[in-house]
Amino acid sequence: MDFTSDKLRSLVRKWQTLTKAHIDVKTTDGYLLRLFAITFTKRRRQSTQVKKPTYARSSQAREIRKKMFSIMTREASSCDLKELVQKFIPEAIGCETDARTVGASPLMRLLYSIGGRCSRF
Repeated sequence: MDFTSDKLRSLVRKWQTLTKAHIDVKTTDGYLLRLFAITFTKRRRQSTQVKKPTYARSSQAREIRKKMFSIMTREASSCDLKELVQKFIPEAIGCETDARTVGASPLMRLLYSIGGRCSRF
């Protein structure tokens, strides 16, 4: 599960903040995975946001990244590899992260992928 370079380049736009996170997690069946997450900020409702850019402050980006780390660690370490891949398909992890980070900054897209080699210990 990985993104092609043209897909990633098509997602990046001006006037928004890109936040990346990656973490190494061990599943219950012994696989060590490196999970990647990419998020983009979105505009608040038109009535509350007047300016064009939707940048997140560095403290907001750290808070978003911290919540992404905790959700990825909890979800991946509590199931095996097959169940984890099934969680990625309906984007259940992305919806939970979006709901938990609304206070910091609203997020437009949450993309997760499993990168690198999966090694079993």
